[in-house]
Amino acid sequence: MRIKRTVSKSDTARRELASEPTATALKVLAPSARSSAPKRDAVPASLEAMFQEISSVDPSDGGATRATPPATRYDDLWQLSLADPVTGLANRMLLLDRLTRELTRCRRHGGCVVVAHIDLGNLKDINDQLGYPSGNEALRGVSRRLTSMLRGEDTVSRVGESELVAVMTIENERFVGPLMQRVQDVLDDPISVSGGRVQVSANLGTVTAGSAESAEEVLARAGDAA
Repeated sequence: MRIKRTVSKSDTARRELASEPTATALKVLAPSARSSAPKRDAVPASLEAMFQEISSVDPSDGGATRATPPATRYDDLWQLSLADPVTGLANRMLLLDRLTRELTRCRRHGGCVVVAHIDLGNLKDINDQLGYPSGNEALRGVSRRLTSMLRGEDTVSRVGESELVAVMTIENERFVGPLMQRVQDVLDDPISVSGGRVQVSANLGTVTAGSAESAEEVLARAGDAA
């Protein structure tokens, strides 16, 4: 299978995919320059105490405890434990924590949790034909696009070599269709990599969370739907 290369489409066309009323209803903000990496304040409570304890130990002083834990060591531990090393996206541990929080919040206050499982079907072909650096560039490009079109409180996670998961909360289920169309349109745009542009095929499996489902159950259903 040969990787399809094509010229760039106009950014203006992509921005016009959604009208202002639809974007407002979905609460999807315009693209920004924010990083796709998980925010530090999203560290699961179960890891917070462990991070603080480990980062307070000074290995150069026989394991003595520092009076003030250095922020850099804390951040390093956080990044290694909760972020995907290639894309900087949330890993599965952080995804499950955030999804669980959103499910709990929506059960208490209303709203709808939407989970999209995204299978980048030809990423292996890109790796085989253009090399892993180009494949990683394509993966990071897709990641940046998704995080740019979604809100800061939504989560995009890498859960497998060519699998991403997006967790979004919307006010009403009737907005699921327009939202997923925007996601698909963003994914259909070619990605710039070293040596040209490639078309990354993306299969979406979308589910809305049931009232009694766990985070694991919702993720499993989304994966089966992809």
